[in-house]
Amino acid sequence: MNKDIHKIIFGIASLLFAYTAYRAAVLSITWDEAFSYLEFTRHEIFIPAKYEQMHANNHFLNTWMSIYFVKWFGVSEFVLRLPALIAHLLFLFFSYKLIRNFENKWLVLASFLIINLNPYILDFFSLSRGYALSLGLMMASLYYLYTYFSKEFKAKYAIYCSIAGALATLANFVLLNYFIVLFGIILIVAGYNFLKHRPSRWAGKGKSANQELAAIAGASVIVFLSLWFLVPIAMKLKEAKALFYGGKNGFWTDTISTITDRCFYGLPYPHIFQQAAKGFLFLIIAAAIVFIVYKSVKKQTSSSLLFIGALLFLILFCALSTLVQHHFLGTLLLIDRTAMFFVVLFNLLLVFFINELAKQNTRVVFLSLVINLFVLTHFVWAFNLNYVLEWKSNADVKQMLSDLKKVVEIPKEKTSIDICIPLSFDQPINYYRAVDNLNWINTVERNASANFLFDYLYLEQEEFTSANADSMVVLNTYPITGNIFGKPKTPPNLTKVCFLQEHDFVKTKQGVYTIDEKTEYAQGFSYIINDSIKPNRIAQVVFKATVSSPDAATCDLIMIISFENKDGAYLWKRAYVKDFVKNSNEWIDISYTSLVPEEAKAGDELKAYIWNQNKHSLSVKKMELKWLSEP
Repeated sequence: MNKDIHKIIFGIASLLFAYTAYRAAVLSITWDEAFSYLEFTRHEIFIPAKYEQMHANNHFLNTWMSIYFVKWFGVSEFVLRLPALIAHLLFLFFSYKLIRNFENKWLVLASFLIINLNPYILDFFSLSRGYALSLGLMMASLYYLYTYFSKEFKAKYAIYCSIAGALATLANFVLLNYFIVLFGIILIVAGYNFLKHRPSRWAGKGKSANQELAAIAGASVIVFLSLWFLVPIAMKLKEAKALFYGGKNGFWTDTISTITDRCFYGLPYPHIFQQAAKGFLFLIIAAAIVFIVYKSVKKQTSSSLLFIGALLFLILFCALSTLVQHHFLGTLLLIDRTAMFFVVLFNLLLVFFINELAKQNTRVVFLSLVINLFVLTHFVWAFNLNYVLEWKSNADVKQMLSDLKKVVEIPKEKTSIDICIPLSFDQPINYYRAVDNLNWINTVERNASANFLFDYLYLEQEEFTSANADSMVVLNTYPITGNIFGKPKTPPNLTKVCFLQEHDFVKTKQGVYTIDEKTEYAQGFSYIINDSIKPNRIAQVVFKATVSSPDAATCDLIMIISFENKDGAYLWKRAYVKDFVKNSNEWIDISYTSLVPEEAKAGDELKAYIWNQNKHSLSVKKMELKWLSEP
């Protein structure tokens, strides 16, 4: 029967991995995934030279792995998500290794399901984010911590635990407190064993004492090197105001409530279910504390009890450290996905606690079966192949672009169409624009509200409801998200060329204009807006060039359009040349368009140029800037 249970678990694990792998292949790219690819992976930036507000989105280990997977296999959603799938294998493998030796084999099965059937956590094993890697490596670190306790405190397991913890933190900085607390546990246990048994062990060859010293020294070196690398980066992110994702309302409201809400996966449970879940959480933690204290007083110890104590220590001190940092350093409290590791720690605490109680009374196993009834029902209810909860609004982006291809009409005098979108769609659309060579779509940027001066609109329900729906032809409504795809009933007729400026470098002596590594701001256009064209409030500028790059892989130059007055730039828009350039030493037309902002007035300056921020090379044959308005 025991072998049958393990075969069943292997079958369940295989099905769960197939679930995450299938979703990794078919789910539309999400905002954070797209941003990471566009800003870091495709430019092969592991550590940025300068940190900006959105750079906490760069999950280092995930970015590093993605860079190499894209090099080897090409870019696609599935390839970008391979690190997360590897992390899922780690999570499945080490979670099974942790509970496989429970005496009651039905409890082994029940425990595996409790740990692995959380639909919110499963979402991240199908996404190109560092959260998956951090959880997979955290599970590995916890396994080696347990093995350190159960294998006579051999130093190698403490070192393996520290390495896995360091890598988990490299995958996601949110585990920095976990890593430090984990090191504290190793230090306390190894130090206690060394001091307690030192006389007898030094009397012989000192082999056991050396084990504890090796554990302390090895873990200390790993932690020191990790913090030497991680802490300066964390400080730079803080200075860049990149650590803006979190809460300020208290640990209960921000951390406990938001992660509980996410674990319920947006399903319409009665509110009392959430309250009961929070109560159950504190009941288990309190009961486990009492149980561990009781066993300590009775001087009844085991590796399993020590591991339960370590889990309690991790949960309580990780929570305490975030509170201390919040009050004294001003860091934000963990919310929703950043608090997922607490769910994993609690689930492990729950199953190990039930296992200990079951040794005293086998009827306790029924508690795990009752929990499993809810876990299985919840997973089946949440099961879907179409979206992830955290970025559900992005689920239809790929389908919308497919619909757009069927109906698109590029207006006269323009080389591309513009799509009006809210914040949540800009990065996913730009990802597909770059990867699928959809250069007939202008680089999209977020809009505060629906703007019927654009060629097409892709809106969430909230924006559509607040817009003038009578001015829009709805082309499709997507049932999963409720998003609306459409176009203006009366689009602007921007065909009048108010002015045209050109640089034809073919006619020069060199025959080409070369932007080299010494040039940061390339030759472009500067136009002082005059009264003759400004009265027409509906206008657009088009910036075009014919370029060739000696190295398509490093062609990260940027097309810039800006509107400036005496106070500086009030509109600054950019598009990557790399979106167009696919092959080295091949001439290609690139373009970028921008609506003229309403605040633009006579005397303001319009600039259009190519910015060589990272000092690479680009050859230019022609440049053109034109201002379009209605006849």
